[in-house]
Amino acid sequence: MTIEKLKTNYYIFGNKGNVWSNQCHIAKAGDFTGRTLCGVPMLSNNWAKIENVEHIGCDECNKIYNETKS
Repeated sequence: MTIEKLKTNYYIFGNKGNVWSNQCHIAKAGDFTGRTLCGVPMLSNNWAKIENVEHIGCDECNKIYNETKS
């Protein structure tokens, strides 16, 4: 999925490894757990945002996001 398909309050997150491996995640603004939809801790800078990554490669985040849309 690409970031332009995300609803308001959802955004891409990825550390350097996620960016390099094309496995960036989806996070929800206002969710104060500090984790992505699939539960990955967001402990680093958001390199997906810094590097302007547009593709969300985490299959689990995509699955959970698609379930919340319906």
